Amino acid sequence: MIFPNSTVKETFQIMAHCWQAIRTHEFDYDKQTIKVTISSGMTELYAGDRSPNDIYKRADHSLYISKQNGRDTITVNGATQQLQDDSNQVKYAYFARGVYADTTPVRRIAEELQLRRYDQTAQQWVLPQQHYLDIDTRIELMRTALLNTRTQVLVKALPVADFLNQAIADKIVAFINGPDGPNQLYIELNQIPALQVLVPMANFYHANGIKLVLSQIGTNRHFTKINASLDYFDGIKFTVAAQPDQMKASKEIKFWGTLAASRQLGFSVDGVTDQRLFAWLRQQSFTNFLQGDYFGQAQLPLLAE
Repeated sequence: MIFPNSTVKETFQIMAHCWQAIRTHEFDYDKQTIKVTISSGMTELYAGDRSPNDIYKRADHSLYISKQNGRDTITVNGATQQLQDDSNQVKYAYFARGVYADTTPVRRIAEELQLRRYDQTAQQWVLPQQHYLDIDTRIELMRTALLNTRTQVLVKALPVADFLNQAIADKIVAFINGPDGPNQLYIELNQIPALQVLVPMANFYHANGIKLVLSQIGTNRHFTKINASLDYFDGIKFTVAAQPDQMKASKEIKFWGTLAASRQLGFSVDGVTDQRLFAWLRQQSFTNFLQGDYFGQAQLPLLAE
């Protein structure tokens, strides 16, 4: 399979979804029910590649490594990934990071959920490596986080493969409509699916009160690629890259902020880490929401002040 205009990190989530679906499905063979596992190899285009065969050889080499490592895993550029699909073996939790309304004073109005894994050896919470948790586990973790968050509004990133999965969408809707669901859920997508599959799912989520945010919009050169799809989103988020002078991003922020205002979309700026950018954003008319370490790092909700 070839994924154009995508990074390995983005497509890994799709492959992990396939890996999970295959290994949990019951197959029939010779009048018997059997379990099946899958070996996968992944790579990406390198600047030095001279032909498609260069890419194929690397992917095939990673596939061979997956077969050597149990025939039930995914290997990316020669590195076998630590896939997890059982929360009973590894302890996970959602940390909450504040989303702030650009008001006077700024006000925390939502919680962005970020997954963490507990490292038993180091005795601390760490960012997980490549992982896949089934939707039931993720919903249970969201439910637990919601018990102690400062607001009852959640922002949760969702892989495109999960976003397009109707069974997963049904479970998310059941959660938010349940007695222990959030007051509002925002789903973030860092990629846009093809319009013909985006539209029906966007309509389904909207019909059930869920709002959609497009994140990682990048430079203004990406505008033509996403313009037609913006009608199906409620907001866009621009993330400022880590750099000594964050004000270098002001031109891109202004472009996307003005666009969002003209389309009546919410506009969020993430990655705010210094006072100078914060002060400049406060002077702009198009900024609705602010995020970043300037306001504090993500915390386990139970420990948040």
